Amino acid sequence: MYKVEIIQNGQRIAVRVEKGTLLSSVLIENSTAAEHLCGCKGLCKKCTVFVKGKSELSCQYIIDSDICVEVPEKSDIESVTGMEESDKLTDNVCLCFDIGTTSLALALVSLDEHRIIGTVTKSNPQRIFGADVMSRIDYSTKCGTAQLHNTVIAALNQMINELLKRFGLKETENLYVAGNTAMLHLFFGIDCSSMGVSPYTPSFLESKTVKAENLGIKRIKHIISLPGISAFVGSDIVAGLGFIGFSKNGKYNLLIDLGTNAEVVLFSDNKILCTAAAAGPCFEGANISCGMSASKGAIYEYSDEGYSVIGNTEPCGICATGLINVIAALIETEVVDETGYMECGVYRLTENVSITQKDIRQFQLAKSAVYSAVITLMNKAEISFDDIENMYVSGGFSGKMNISDAVKTGLLPGELKNKFTPINNSSLLGTVKYAYEKNNFSVFTENAEYVDLSADVLFGELFIENMLFQQ
Repeated sequence: MYKVEIIQNGQRIAVRVEKGTLLSSVLIENSTAAEHLCGCKGLCKKCTVFVKGKSELSCQYIIDSDICVEVPEKSDIESVTGMEESDKLTDNVCLCFDIGTTSLALALVSLDEHRIIGTVTKSNPQRIFGADVMSRIDYSTKCGTAQLHNTVIAALNQMINELLKRFGLKETENLYVAGNTAMLHLFFGIDCSSMGVSPYTPSFLESKTVKAENLGIKRIKHIISLPGISAFVGSDIVAGLGFIGFSKNGKYNLLIDLGTNAEVVLFSDNKILCTAAAAGPCFEGANISCGMSASKGAIYEYSDEGYSVIGNTEPCGICATGLINVIAALIETEVVDETGYMECGVYRLTENVSITQKDIRQFQLAKSAVYSAVITLMNKAEISFDDIENMYVSGGFSGKMNISDAVKTGLLPGELKNKFTPINNSSLLGTVKYAYEKNNFSVFTENAEYVDLSADVLFGELFIENMLFQQ
């Protein structure tokens, strides 16, 4: 047995482990801030820690002696709900919870006045198990659901305590919850391994109502989850559709949810087409060399005049909005050509932050998946851009995204530029709306047609074509 001393945020803990134990498993078991965004494959390098003063990847380091491990401090993701808060308590209230793959959001809602009283957000601590859904499904398949379940429940209990204490409440009756299908499985402690292999079958999609105490959730009596559509189009998307609603003139609305993956829904009152585009966690920085979430030290805005950093501190990485800005600038100045080739190989923004050729390629894969998914659904519906009334883009960074740069990089269609409406968190907004309206989601869940892009010939052709940048 060897002694492992872990130092994090000025705190020290010591544990004993068997020879040959992976350091990452020790850090995960002790709930450290070390993130294993690539699912412990040694690819993302976001789990770098310091062992005996030397930087090491915790997912590759095998313990064979007594060691002292220093875990770099991580700041919470800057998450905004985009919601107006009244800060005024009423008699009849409930809680609404959005389980995002990257961040969690909780709202205290007045059912009397149909408005939000207050919110609290937090980084999803399940990031220590992987950045994206498939990484977490893979981890739960190998190690069971307990760790992932307990991690999110502990975070929720902290958020509930904070929000109820702020408004002097001891408890409340109901908590409504939405999230992607895998996140809801893990929330309920239900095996989701069947979603990791073809034909990607979830254990449930319907709404669930359970006693909060059965899940280990305190100060709440009942949990009500919203229904989903498929394994990869979950209740978070259904909530967003409920919030947006159908166009009133028979045209289509388009919802693009950009997160660790990308879900796209094209819908009117007579047709609903949806899909999940395999954009990967590019927008969360997991496979970008200096990529990071929207937290302290991230470059979130970039132009030829300079850059802006979250927290007004020294930059240590770049988040999604900054990445889109930079790539648009590199295309504009022809540092990157239409194929994505960058002759210099590395473009340095600061001494510590740069964009590499590999980063450009990763972005091309992500942007092509999103754009091609939109065009594929339009082709299935046999419509043109004129038939789309609004393009709603949801996701934590949508409100700060430069739409012109998103179009320039080929992430979003230029024909819909003037129809663009950002929604920071359509899932939470839709869940809040459901809490006081009890709107009927069956119009979405029963009528939606899921389009499997992996089996679609047109998507395959578009994907190759849209990898290019239009100069």
